[in-house]
Amino acid sequence: MAIDPRNYDVAELRAAGSGEPLPLHERVGDDEDEHRAPADATGEADPTAGETARPAAAVAFETSIARDLAALDENVERPYLTALPASLVAEALLFEWLEFLVLQAGRESVADTLVFYERVGWLGSDATEALEPYLSGIDDPRANAANGLGPDDHRVSLHYIARLASLSQG
Repeated sequence: MAIDPRNYDVAELRAAGSGEPLPLHERVGDDEDEHRAPADATGEADPTAGETARPAAAVAFETSIARDLAALDENVERPYLTALPASLVAEALLFEWLEFLVLQAGRESVADTLVFYERVGWLGSDATEALEPYLSGIDDPRANAANGLGPDDHRVSLHYIARLASLSQG
């Protein structure tokens, strides 16, 4: 199954593709025709138009995210992760994800981030509540609490959420 871009918010797709947040004026009232790739001589859209060379690691990571999202059922709806899957693999993945987030931005920022993920439809309220006890058990002196999470960190989170959601379906 291929990922259908119609299932995602246009601003979210653009931000994920560019790696930078969109200005507010581009998020509201977009005209989709302005942002389509230019057509080549055959009338087909050129998928490489406007792209700059990207590192292979970035391409590989985005491909793995697409693979994980594609592994989900075709009828995926938001929130992507409504409840935490009950397995040892899922629990290990949860700790790995939360530890990554805590190291990047500190525990308090991660708690706020989980609420943000619930607000944008990545997590359901049950999943967010279930993550709180896991988060309270993670504290690392190496955590960079002064640092905020950037677009790349959120992409990593979406990757973890997709993997957890695919585990909850199996």
